[in-house]
Amino acid sequence: MSTVTPVGDPLVGHVFGDRYRLVEKLARGGMATVYRALDTRLDRTVAVKVMHEGLGDDMDFARKFDREARAAARLSHPNIVAVFDQGDDRGRPYIVMEYVEGRTLRQIIANQAPLSPEKALSYIEPVVKALAAAHEVGLVHCDVKPENVIISDRGVVKVADFGLAKAVTGQTVTATQGLLIGTVSYIPPELVTCGRATSRSDVYSAGVVLFELLTGRKPHTGETPIQVAYAHVHADVPAPSSLGRHKVAIPDYLDALVAACTRRSPAERPAATRSRSPTTSTRSSPPVRAGARLNAPSTGTQCTFASPAPAKHCSGATTTTRYSPNGSAPAPRPTSPTLRPPRR
Repeated sequence: MSTVTPVGDPLVGHVFGDRYRLVEKLARGGMATVYRALDTRLDRTVAVKVMHEGLGDDMDFARKFDREARAAARLSHPNIVAVFDQGDDRGRPYIVMEYVEGRTLRQIIANQAPLSPEKALSYIEPVVKALAAAHEVGLVHCDVKPENVIISDRGVVKVADFGLAKAVTGQTVTATQGLLIGTVSYIPPELVTCGRATSRSDVYSAGVVLFELLTGRKPHTGETPIQVAYAHVHADVPAPSSLGRHKVAIPDYLDALVAACTRRSPAERPAATRSRSPTTSTRSSPPVRAGARLNAPSTGTQCTFASPAPAKHCSGATTTTRYSPNGSAPAPRPTSPTLRPPRR
């Protein structure tokens, strides 16, 4: 969403649901506008997301907005912006969310990118944790991008706007009023070609965000949005180290992580996971594969993903391999939360 000024907005001062007084317009997106508001019942500051005028008349679109609130309310995680309430005020659906003072990851990229590997991982780690929590309850974000990542004034990273989240039930993610859901710079190929998103679609988008943190640019460009969208379908995301604009050299393991996350085939991508089961060592596996735990000794951070092991090894099990930069595979350790500091 783009930040806008509150001057002249007719809804500022309006009270939604006889409870939430809109104080200031914060941002406007394709579906709705977000306001800073006062919860007059609990005397606290909240964020209220109001659907654009006229969109509430479209019953399918209104159901999508309502589904956003219900889906997001199921999530409780320190790296996810909380949803408190929902309602409809004179035909305008709205949801009430946690108000987070801080900056978006887009602002940080604009002012600081390219970032060092350590700094980039410090931002992407909580994003992956948030996505893993959502995926565990069957939800997909569908719009992972820097604008939807907020860094609070206390330094807490939170993923916002699960507005396009859906239950992973095989439902098709469609275009609404001619607009393709998902920002084209981060859109996974399968959403372009067949309109279907899974949890691994979020992994693709997170990989593109990591690429941008490391390089300061997007992997694909074009004169029109459709050109950019189809570039994701027909071209691989390049290795971040190949662009040559870095304050600090990008190690091979980060090139491998970006490559694994942005495979054009969803089945070949890792899955963000918080599995508690013991890992299975697969020393013969190549270092660039879904399911690898990529060790980052220079930053003290590990990136943990998991993928279904081939059927010839086991059925329904999760195989995770931990790699060091020289390609060796140390003894297995229990699978831990995604992107966690290693035990000392």
